[in-house]
Amino acid sequence: MNPPPMPVMNNKILKWFGTGRVGSSSKAMAMAAAGMPHDRYHPHDPDDLNRCLLLLDAVPEIRNHMDRVAALSETWEKLVARWDEVEQCFINEVGLNWSKGERASRTYELMKAIGC
Repeated sequence: MNPPPMPVMNNKILKWFGTGRVGSSSKAMAMAAAGMPHDRYHPHDPDDLNRCLLLLDAVPEIRNHMDRVAALSETWEKLVARWDEVEQCFINEVGLNWSKGERASRTYELMKAIGC
């Protein structure tokens, strides 16, 4: 029998806390997805966004709980509504974990236009 998905996700989140690049916004995202008490920090720049994307890379199950992340704040709600667009902009511009570049000015402008 397969274990329920939340414990699997929560175990991955716990591992990420110990080994990943944790920032305030990625921590808020992880805690919200896990249904735990959390802060409301949101990504303010592409480096913050990158840490959130690294979290999603480590714990892809969080994508199934983005509604919880959106409920953190009005800013998160706006960002989650356009998450695919922002993520793709960042990946196209500089790659995950800055693998293709050092400046993400288009992503930063998009984030500011959304209200981050």
